[in-house]
Amino acid sequence: MDKYLINITIAGRNYRLKVDNEEEEHVRAAANAINEKIEMFSGNYAFKDKQDLLAMTAISFVSEHMKLKSETEDNAIISVEKLNEIDEILSI
Repeated sequence: MDKYLINITIAGRNYRLKVDNEEEEHVRAAANAINEKIEMFSGNYAFKDKQDLLAMTAISFVSEHMKLKSETEDNAIISVEKLNEIDEILSI
């Protein structure tokens, strides 16, 4: 796969990243989501510097990720249980 350089800006700082073509859209969307979250936090909370905003953004995104991961695992367990129930019903 060909990799090429893109420029993104997070919290006012520019970053050059080497990405695969199919990753570019996701990386740019992630940078936009980070900047939006930073903007939201900067308007709602007192902060000393951008590091505080970046930490709050990281905590927010990781917390959301962990919640979704837990829900996905719970749904997978429920699905297996439901499939077993269906299998038992069909076996009768």
